Formats: sequence, structure tokens, C-alpha cells
Amino acid sequence: MATCAVTDNLLISCADDDANAGLQSAYLVFMEQIDTVTLGALTKDNVTAITTVGSAFFTELQGRFEKGSLTSEMSRENYGKRVERTLNMFVPYMEGTKAQILNNLSSGGKLFVVVASNNLDASSGNRIAYVFGWDKKLQKTGGAMLNVNEVIEESTGGIIGYNLVFTAVATELIRDLDGDIVVEDGATGTTVSFGA
Repeated sequence: MATCAVTDNLLISCADDDANAGLQSAYLVFMEQIDTVTLGALTKDNVTAITTVGSAFFTELQGRFEKGSLTSEMSRENYGKRVERTLNMFVPYMEGTKAQILNNLSSGGKLFVVVASNNLDASSGNRIAYVFGWDKKLQKTGGAMLNVNEVIEESTGGIIGYNLVFTAVATELIRDLDGDIVVEDGATGTTVSFGA
């Protein structure tokens, strides 16, 4: 079994895309670090640009995803809609650096989350991504909250690591991201492009 490298971005360099089902990574930044979110045409219902305050970068979290990792449930009352979203991911291997990063991310602040899939846009070749934890009506108050749970399963093929559960509330269906974000790389940031 390969040993995965651990960096500040919680990358899993030895992970096989096939093991991650339809999702690849989550990119997050605290909601207060978001400056502007630009929406696309009404017919596309997407986000075309995200800017952050100052020199804030998104942090990449790679983990294991399974079927049903990103779910939503819509309810209707008084002519309004409420969508409750949940994103589940497993980050393998417990150690101090990961624990500190996850403690900081789960400190109570709301998060702006971009979830990248393994599917590629036919025209650009970029990964298709979804904006989780932001909503046109709720905006910053619709941010995602993170709960972290430790798991040690003592069995053949057992697991050890962290179960991450992101929850968010919205008033609309999830939007695609057709644009760029700047991700932490230890220096000036790396631009990652999604969608068309």
C-alpha cells in the first residue's frame, strides 16, 4: 500500500480518481474572505467569477468520495424553497498537521466551497465544478459549516482518518462554476480553471 504525501492543502497524491467516484476535490475559503461572486446568464444559472479579499487563497482538500457524497433535499412552504445540502468526504490518515488544519476550518466560520468533479467540460477540457455553500438570495449567510469526526475502524481493510461533513442551506439549486479560483501553493497562488 502506498503512503500518501501530506501537505498544507491535504493532497492525496497516490489517490486514484476511480476511487473517488464522481468527485475529486473540495476547495474552500472562509466566507468573510469572499469579495465578489459574479453570476452568469439566467439561462445558464452558473457562477462565472469569484474574487477574494486581499491575498486570500482557496485551500484544496482531497479526500475519498462515494456514491451520494453530495446530496440535497428541497422543501416548499409558504411559496418559498429551502434546499438543505450535505457533502461527505473522508480524509485518510490521522496526524497533527491535518488535525490543526481541520480544526481551523471547523472553528465555526462559514465556508465558501467549490466541489470539483472528475467530469470534464466538453469544450474546455476543464473539470466541472459546483458552488456549494453560496446562494444568490442568501449570499454569505448561506455559507457551509464543517463538522469533523475521527474514525478508527479495527478490521481487515479498516480505515483511520477523518470524516468531514459540510452542511449548507440555499434557496436555489446548486450552480456550476465556469471560471477560475486561486489556490494556495505556498507562494503567490495557483490559478485553477473550471467549466467552460
